[in-house]
Amino acid sequence: MDWEIEAMPRVSILLPVRNAEGTLERAVNSCLTQSFTDLELIIIDDCSTDGSPAIAEKLSSIDPRVSLLRLGKHSGVAAAAEAGRRAANGEYVARMDADDVSCPERISRQVALLDRQSSLSGCGTAVRLIGAPESDPGRGFAEHVRWVNSLGSPSQLAAERFIDSPVVNPTSMVRSRALDSLGGYSDPEWAEDYDLWLRLLEAGHQLLNIRERLLDWHDSRERLTRSSARYSADMFSRAKAHYLSRIPRVAASGVEIAGAGPVGKRLARNLVAKSVRIGCFYEVNPRRLGERIAEIEVRDHSVMRCGESVLLAAVGLPGARARIRELAVAAGYREGVDFFCVA
Repeated sequence: MDWEIEAMPRVSILLPVRNAEGTLERAVNSCLTQSFTDLELIIIDDCSTDGSPAIAEKLSSIDPRVSLLRLGKHSGVAAAAEAGRRAANGEYVARMDADDVSCPERISRQVALLDRQSSLSGCGTAVRLIGAPESDPGRGFAEHVRWVNSLGSPSQLAAERFIDSPVVNPTSMVRSRALDSLGGYSDPEWAEDYDLWLRLLEAGHQLLNIRERLLDWHDSRERLTRSSARYSADMFSRAKAHYLSRIPRVAASGVEIAGAGPVGKRLARNLVAKSVRIGCFYEVNPRRLGERIAEIEVRDHSVMRCGESVLLAAVGLPGARARIRELAVAAGYREGVDFFCVA
């Protein structure tokens, strides 16, 4: 089939790959069979040792929209994505992973949204989780999918950004100028995609998830979100503490933490490491009241009052987040302003 493409395609899809010969062709074909055709697909091979480069070479010989970049050394997904971004020509930069499948209307829906709403710097989509292990000892992927699929507005996405990564990375599309304004993809110690969303939101950019399920997110025990230390609970807590500490109100007046369990204590340690003052812990468990954790008092939730400090709901038990949100709203807090949920 002959394809007519412009020198400057509207969309550049970046697909980093490392040893994904079993799924790469499926992922690539899901991009090339999009109803929206004015695109380029840049495959960035991060020194694969399997048949992935040969598959990418074959696909690039069939469709001129496909190009292959091969890194000189194994550099990781953040460096691979940045290499692709630097080579990209599109007005919009989309991401894709080598083990997922984009639905045929995904790119069309995202381009239409960003064309229509100039206030948005980027968007993701809802996803369908495929192949989740029967036991999920990680961060709860099924629950994460339910949550991220529920984010229905830019304000909700921004307000809840410290719960977890609010955009599923392989669904993302971002204006290239917004990426340029941040200097592109960074390579922090924690997950590079979560870092990108936090940087964009910190800079005042608006993001939105399309509520339609436009990507099949294939789960396995080998995917980076399960196998890399960057995606551990502690690294996510460090990322949250880093960006929370840069909120002017947090830096000036400190925080109070609702939840004195493992999640709250871990967050407190990481915030203290960023020189954030912890005023107190709040607890609903009467047996914890009056305790001191690292010299920080545990108080009854009934004395919560909106003041100068920012309230952080840091809990892990099912239903606890909703309960604290209810109590915080009743006490006059505004989520996303002086109150954040932090999982």
